[in-house]
Amino acid sequence: MSTLFRHFAVVIAALAASVALAQPPPQRGTLEERVAALEAGLASLDTRFGLERTRPGEDAGQTEVALAGRVQALERSIERLAIDVQRAQRAADDAARAAGAAQRDAERAMREATLRR
Repeated sequence: MSTLFRHFAVVIAALAASVALAQPPPQRGTLEERVAALEAGLASLDTRFGLERTRPGEDAGQTEVALAGRVQALERSIERLAIDVQRAQRAADDAARAAGAAQRDAERAMREATLRR
């Protein structure tokens, strides 16, 4: 009976290993996608940790202090996000200007090439 059980355990282990090996590897996105996923996970953890710290306890004064600290941390996060949005807008404006300049240069080169013919 014990050999039957051992054979059965080996078959189950082999089956589990073959199923695990048969699955495709997890898709790894671009670096930007992976960073965005990590940032989202970190924000979720930060929010959960902040909520855990602000749970009502025995001392109401400590809860108010914790909430005030959390509000200040959120305000700083909002300020950083606003700065990041402004930086992204400036980068988009710079890219639009560069694209416009490149298009004008290409049109000028095309006109010069047609004049040389």
